[in-house]
Amino acid sequence: MHMLLKQARHFMRMHATMENGVLLVAALIAASLLWNTVNSLQRNFQLQQQVDLTKQENELIALENDTLEFQKRYYQSSEYMELMAREKLNKIAPGERVIILPPAPEAEAERAARAPRQERTNFEQWLYFFFGEQKEQR
Repeated sequence: MHMLLKQARHFMRMHATMENGVLLVAALIAASLLWNTVNSLQRNFQLQQQVDLTKQENELIALENDTLEFQKRYYQSSEYMELMAREKLNKIAPGERVIILPPAPEAEAERAARAPRQERTNFEQWLYFFFGEQKEQR
């Protein structure tokens, strides 16, 4: 224990000078300034992200408002009212004729989709994979 105290005293005499004390204080001040600068930069970055997000939200809301204003003007227009009168009340304009068309014939794709498919065997599937439609034409 006595030896440890001697070593500590020797260390203090050799290294505890005024210059080293000033350097230590300067290093602590520099570290504190660096720490505060990094914290300020991080805080500013986070605040800028919030500002950018708020601007985007404001632009989106402004766009939605413009869209709603356009829809409002459209729904108040005479063209829309005429269109709704024709659609809902079955009204026609003077000189128009109503033509009732028969139902459209069933599309070929729909018929093919509903038609029962013939399942291929595993061997036939491999032949089709390698040779395509050639196997079917033979």
